[in-house]
Amino acid sequence: MPLSIRRQPFLIGASGEQRMIHVDLDHPRLHAGGGQALFHDHGGATDYLEEVRSVLLALHDGVLATPPFIDALLRHGLLESFVLDIQLDDGSHNRLAGFHTIDEARLQALDGEALAGLAQAGHLLPIYMVPASLSRFRDLIERMNRRRAAGR
Repeated sequence: MPLSIRRQPFLIGASGEQRMIHVDLDHPRLHAGGGQALFHDHGGATDYLEEVRSVLLALHDGVLATPPFIDALLRHGLLESFVLDIQLDDGSHNRLAGFHTIDEARLQALDGEALAGLAQAGHLLPIYMVPASLSRFRDLIERMNRRRAAGR
């Protein structure tokens, strides 16, 4: 499950330099009379709150890491536009547009120094995960076909 979903109904807040956990009290996942305890009776965070903290920290760190990652992709010319046109089994046409992927030819053409720099900055693994994740589109398309066939 994506971290952006797992973190709900919690948010990252800040007071000066200090990060804080906020709760969206209007979020539909909250309800009276149940749920997970955030603190032990004797004090201290529960494992659940520690997990929430970990998810929020990972999201926050990802936000901070994004600008240097994008700069590296642009510097090496690795971004390319991505459009996916598919026709589902029910005949409907669908388009996924406005996204980018990694230009695999340019990635393969990078010299050792460039690859070492990307690896040292922690960018190489996420770069390789982009083309790897594209192989999952077939599974997603099949899932959509099954949902449509079931009438959902």
